[in-house]
Amino acid sequence: MNGNPLYHGIALVVGTLLVLPLALAMLNGWTPRGLRGRRLAIRPYAWALLCLYGLMPLNAVPRMLDAPSDVVTACTGLGFAFLVAAGACFLRAERASRRPHSTEEG
Repeated sequence: MNGNPLYHGIALVVGTLLVLPLALAMLNGWTPRGLRGRRLAIRPYAWALLCLYGLMPLNAVPRMLDAPSDVVTACTGLGFAFLVAAGACFLRAERASRRPHSTEEG
């Protein structure tokens, strides 16, 4: 069930290098080039990315450690809470961007 730990490790490293710096930069006020010029609430997008990043170690680490299937299943189930939280953050960002004269950033 756990597969090759090398593949999970590679995916975790790649995800960490791609997603985590972007989310942290957005939390610190940086806006990606494709989103500049739009009236968006960037902070909820950053929190959504952090929630999605939370899924990565939550799913990879138990598999890399060859944890029992109950632990892997529990971590995967807990990952759905991160998905729901990310979805809520994306919805919050969308609502904030549609409000007239929205100044909320998170």
